[in-house]
Amino acid sequence: MVTWSGTGSPHKTDLFRIYNVVQNSQLSYPKELIVDVLSDEFSRDSYYHFVRDQWGFPLVPDHTDLPHDAGINDDVTTRVYIAEKFRYDVIYYPSILVSHGGARSVPISLNRNKETVQYEATTVIDGYGNQKIFQTPTHFVFAGAWEGNINVEVQTRGIRARDDLVELVTLFCTDIRFEELLRSGLLIKGVSAGAPSEDTDRNDKLYKQVVTLEVRSEWRRHIPVSSVVDAINFCVDFADLQKEPIVVAPNLTINTSVELLGEIQSLT
Repeated sequence: MVTWSGTGSPHKTDLFRIYNVVQNSQLSYPKELIVDVLSDEFSRDSYYHFVRDQWGFPLVPDHTDLPHDAGINDDVTTRVYIAEKFRYDVIYYPSILVSHGGARSVPISLNRNKETVQYEATTVIDGYGNQKIFQTPTHFVFAGAWEGNINVEVQTRGIRARDDLVELVTLFCTDIRFEELLRSGLLIKGVSAGAPSEDTDRNDKLYKQVVTLEVRSEWRRHIPVSSVVDAINFCVDFADLQKEPIVVAPNLTINTSVELLGEIQSLT
């Protein structure tokens, strides 16, 4: 299982590891992140109180004989359903349904950052006490960005509940959780709420509104230098820098061969 560096998003496929993909926050991760943020916020609320079951999904038990205020002062049931839209297999209102609205590739440079090299520092100290830091290349970095939309659809039985939830969702993504989402690898570029609508469901009114999040995320590949370069040569002169004039130590020759992969592993 692969877990993205800095995002914690797991995937079961081996292809990301084979092609040295360390981050690809395109589709599943942004949806899961928005669901998690909204679930966390509403779990703190008393009226629109969100409760998870033992598997991490919204707790929606049989409401037969439950009091009308169940879930307000206890965790018997969730009072708002928050999940991905296409996992919406239980009819429960009010609900907040998250879906992906598409994405497009946005290069961050003309060459997709392919000339960027990541380095590790190696410190060498000679017998005179002189110290030198060598910057050793470890990875070639390829990177790009995705821009697209995340749709958050609010469905309720009442107009006031719909308005409350839409206002809260937009506020969380615009300000309250903006910095946290950014640190998690998802930039909210813009937030907009569409026109409200209503529908008829089982002879009752259903009130809807969609909040659209304009988002930006990134992908990165780290190609190990060891897979491209066989060896890196270092040239070092030994001398006492505290004496003038500086004279390189004579008749001192060092012949050595060091594998780059071994040097990189020794630094970890």
